[in-house]
Amino acid sequence: MNLRFFGGANEVGASSTLIEIEGVRLLVDAGVRMGSGQDSRLPDFPDFDKVGMPDAVLLTHAHTDHTGALPVLRNLWFEGVKVYWTPATKAITRILLEDGAKQNEREEQEKGKPPLYTRDDVEGALHCMDKEVPGFEPVPICADITARWIPAGHILGAAMIHIQGKHESILMTGDVSATSQSTIPGMEVPSWCKRPDLMVTEATYGDRSHEVSRKQETKRLAENVAKVVTEGGKVLIPAFAVGRSQEVILILKRAMERKEIPEFPVYVDGMVRKVNKIYSDFVNELSPSLQRRAKRGEHLFYSDAIREVRSRDEIDSILSGPPYCIVASSGMLVGGMSNEYAKHLASDRKNLIAITGYQAEGTPGHALYCLPKVDEYAKGEWQLDADTSVSVKCQVKCYSLSAHADSQELLALAEKVQPRTLFLVHGDAEARGELFKSVCKVCPVVDAKLPENGQPYPIKKRIGISKGRRCSNDRISEVATFVRKMERKGPFHIRELAEIWFGTDAITEVVVKFFEWCLLLEDRFFERGSGNLFYLRQPI
Repeated sequence: MNLRFFGGANEVGASSTLIEIEGVRLLVDAGVRMGSGQDSRLPDFPDFDKVGMPDAVLLTHAHTDHTGALPVLRNLWFEGVKVYWTPATKAITRILLEDGAKQNEREEQEKGKPPLYTRDDVEGALHCMDKEVPGFEPVPICADITARWIPAGHILGAAMIHIQGKHESILMTGDVSATSQSTIPGMEVPSWCKRPDLMVTEATYGDRSHEVSRKQETKRLAENVAKVVTEGGKVLIPAFAVGRSQEVILILKRAMERKEIPEFPVYVDGMVRKVNKIYSDFVNELSPSLQRRAKRGEHLFYSDAIREVRSRDEIDSILSGPPYCIVASSGMLVGGMSNEYAKHLASDRKNLIAITGYQAEGTPGHALYCLPKVDEYAKGEWQLDADTSVSVKCQVKCYSLSAHADSQELLALAEKVQPRTLFLVHGDAEARGELFKSVCKVCPVVDAKLPENGQPYPIKKRIGISKGRRCSNDRISEVATFVRKMERKGPFHIRELAEIWFGTDAITEVVVKFFEWCLLLEDRFFERGSGNLFYLRQPI
């Protein structure tokens, strides 16, 4: 088995991993980088005509950092290659890609930028995507390869993918949320997906915990929004169209229903409106409370107080009207309707911009987040786009409503699954590094790695050189001789060294601990490094 990360390994964005297993090539996800210039947005795709085309594409979920490069791939090699995904992921991806194509066209007209992809590219790519998959059921992909999609929380349709070959298995987690949200339940980890040969998991929040409970944050958001509106101000909540917007709307809706805050106008604008409909189309995948509402015939997201902005003509009257709250995409204020509302609201001290999600560097949302603040009032010139800057005077507050698992939840996932090898991806250096240390401490049998984009990572099963002989400290010299023939400098994970002697299939936590004891007794050949790593000593 061999892995190569075209993007998303040592970064957040452009997730795309090529897996070679049982003679089959599978591409998992094809995203773009968020908030960067167009030249660097795509993953580092090779010349597929020379290196070999993937046999299939498997998608974990619809977010653009996992799907945004699909129309580009179609131009490279898509003809005849099937794309596998959950039905909800297919529906949401269509909306996101079509919106991306429109934005590309606007940039071409306004700035002369060549488009990353066009509407025709989107339609061509979507035409290839005809392999919807059922949850949990094994799906034949190629000869000797099956895959199962496991609900991952995060957003509607998101899934971990368990890939089973004849002799090897992989768990690709994509993005996961252990905690149930207002819209969807948290991830599930069935027993049959445990102990794979390889697991690749995100590490977005690998260095931090969600210290404040989701319940506390939802209460704080609702109360802060209500306070601003009742005091005569206006609130903008720029939110990701998929997932976060639906959470925010439900937070305000339920707080009003429970009389925890007074009713006030809440307007929903941008792509959020289309995504709300998709969520309503997949009621059986939503939380039990939303399923009960749907059975009673209630609208999931709207009410007398909460409604869509149905036309551009409404916007002027809303902006000049009485106090209100707007929930609009994009979540990072990169174009979209949230950018339009921000131009009007940011310069008034009575108003609030409530940030509820990750803000990538290079985006207007990140620039707003970084402005100096005095008592939560931001001050300074804010560049919304190349042509527009605003003098910011309003409140800018952040709320932790993440749909990603935190460090403790990711560690618990690794501990529960117990893969032979674990690759930590989709995070910055600090987040991945801290999670790596935690995994090494808590899961000594797991060979944790921090991969980089572009590097090949072979994963081999070993037969073992013991030939049935028992291990003791006087056998360590044989392991050292074998390692020298490998011509690798190391470091070597304790598990890898134990596999060299015992073979992969014989490895247990007890076996690894015993081998470690032998290494430490006979320390002339290997020197201990940090965690569970060892270095080969130079011969004297």
